[in-house]
Amino acid sequence: MRWASGEAIVEQLLAKGHLERVQGAQADGWSWLDRARQALDAARLVAAAAPDSSIILAYDAARQACVALLAQQGPAPNHRRRPLCR
Repeated sequence: MRWASGEAIVEQLLAKGHLERVQGAQADGWSWLDRARQALDAARLVAAAAPDSSIILAYDAARQACVALLAQQGPAPNHRRRPLCR
């Protein structure tokens, strides 16, 4: 699946090796979505008692949902390279 918006950025990240193309079982994002749901559920559970932890869990849920979307489209983070952010 491809979208015009952001396609050039994804292509640059692929060319620089920050993303890599995956196929088959690796391109199934459902396990990442399950992890995202679990993190979001945990964020809701601890929100009143530990708001800072809740924010971290919600951030993790969003990050995992983004990885799921990338996986479904084919590109995935290249874990052999340094992170995009320093």
